[in-house]
Amino acid sequence: MTRGLGRHLSRTKAHRDALLRNMATQLLQHGTIMSTTPKLKETQKYVERIITIAKHGVQNGTPQKSIPELQSRLYLSGDNSNLLKKLFEEIVPRYISRDGGYTRVMKVEPRLSDRAPQGILELVDAPVQSSDGQLLKGNMKLWLLTKNCMQQIEEEGQKLTPNTVKNLKKMTHNKSVDELMTDIGVVRKYLIEAAEPEGEFNEEKHKAFLETVKNEILNFSAPKQEQLGYKFVERPTQQ
Repeated sequence: MTRGLGRHLSRTKAHRDALLRNMATQLLQHGTIMSTTPKLKETQKYVERIITIAKHGVQNGTPQKSIPELQSRLYLSGDNSNLLKKLFEEIVPRYISRDGGYTRVMKVEPRLSDRAPQGILELVDAPVQSSDGQLLKGNMKLWLLTKNCMQQIEEEGQKLTPNTVKNLKKMTHNKSVDELMTDIGVVRKYLIEAAEPEGEFNEEKHKAFLETVKNEILNFSAPKQEQLGYKFVERPTQQ
């Protein structure tokens, strides 16, 4: 139920605050969470505020002053004891040049038991692999786009659809095209090796695929949209 400016989520204020703290902590720790859409949308606003607070502290050169407020909004015990360090050293630097929009909600199939709307909340521009080469959770949109590119180019033998290229172009908002191609290459290699564990990986075909996707992105130009609203026309002359 929604009353006022926020969803009550059929909970008391204390229970609702604890829920949002827990979901925000899990999102920052793992990069992605899955739940019902109303909970995710409330968590999205909550996490955006947390990242903004930490970001302002870093930009002002006083991150220590923002720690008490962040501690009141997150669970920092046990496995999450190093979460603030991760927030200041890994997450905030990723969004220094981005004015808001640090997360995205992706809708999935409704829950089977009660058909409640479900979704995935993830951090935008999350890295695909760690410094030691281990795959990381999150960035589901990049995985889906890579799979779409593989289907359209390699299986159907066609060019990428305008909608696919448009979504790829959005992924370059905070990173270069070459960085995006590196991430797509990691995802494609994993998908191929998972589908054919005993097969030999074709490096030349891999490079040709990445070159095709890169050219599609660089040559993409968004179609001009017609101006919405009323149009002024000349008044017909009276006879």
